[in-house]
Amino acid sequence: MKKSISLLLMGAALLGCINSPKSASALKEIGTMPSFERGYEQGVSACYAAVHNDTLYIAGGCNFPETPAAQGGSKRYYKGIYKAAIGDTLHWEKAGTLPTASAYGASTQYGSHLIIVGGMNTDEALTTVLSIDMANGCKSDTLPSLPCSIENCAGAISQDLLFVTGGNCNGKPSNRTFMLNLGDSIKRWEELPPMPSRARVQPVCAATNDALYVWGGFTPSDSTGRAHTHTDGVCYNINEKRWTALPDVTDNDTPVSLSGGTAILATDECSIVAAGGVNSEIFTDAISGRYQLIKKEDYMHQKPEWYRFNQRLMLYNTTNGKWETVERNTSFARAGAIMVRHNDNILYIGGELKPGIRTPQIHIR
Repeated sequence: MKKSISLLLMGAALLGCINSPKSASALKEIGTMPSFERGYEQGVSACYAAVHNDTLYIAGGCNFPETPAAQGGSKRYYKGIYKAAIGDTLHWEKAGTLPTASAYGASTQYGSHLIIVGGMNTDEALTTVLSIDMANGCKSDTLPSLPCSIENCAGAISQDLLFVTGGNCNGKPSNRTFMLNLGDSIKRWEELPPMPSRARVQPVCAATNDALYVWGGFTPSDSTGRAHTHTDGVCYNINEKRWTALPDVTDNDTPVSLSGGTAILATDECSIVAAGGVNSEIFTDAISGRYQLIKKEDYMHQKPEWYRFNQRLMLYNTTNGKWETVERNTSFARAGAIMVRHNDNILYIGGELKPGIRTPQIHIR
């Protein structure tokens, strides 16, 4: 890849877990979604992605390809698996097919395998756990099923340990977390202690060698309190097997919600990169049903900038517990996007620009 489009996200400074340079944006669009399934080319959110041998793989996702959501359109789910060599431009090939169309599961990578945990489709929420072998023609295999259906969750891998956290479990907003040891000859899911917070639907998470970090997510109104969009986080110490609370994600002391955003571990393995997500005030107003900021009938009809999705590319230093805003760019202002790492770069894929409206754009930084 030409260095002109592979300016490093982490750079030498980040590799030492210290502040990164605030340089001009290195974000560049290198392609859009493939067009093998009718409607997919319009862009999807909540898809699955991984990188293997300098090749980007994406699968699944959902959108409203015919009638917009604001006009009562039906959501469509997709099942294709696609691949493209990472370069100045993406040239897509169909690589395989998921057993069922789906979106909203946890997408992680284990060696050459894209792991998809849970998710949902038009008919149901899923308990399935898929392992897609990118080195072997995207052959699909199954891992042990989840103990309950899980969707709108987040997932991460720490060495051989696969975690899935938050989301809806059997249709109910959840603060539960499950772990599967992929290195065990006999694999089975273990439920960990619940997160020390209310439910977290659509959180982000990432894992280091010794900890799982979770931020954001939302809780609908329930018997425990009003609807809430989290700006704080929690951390599970893998060795000590206990949770601790993390303070708000902040930018110049302003709380930031990563709910509906995306996060991955940086190449230095002591930093976490996060981007996107909803605005906590606007989103909480909507899910609470109060609609004090705007009339309910007008909510879905605003321009994208009105929703104030998070425009920040952010970095969390696990050593000192500090957040840093690396860059602000409207192209990061998405919900339901997915971010994956390619060497020292990130790829930022799809998502929605506002409720119901997807983007097909794929960027690299």
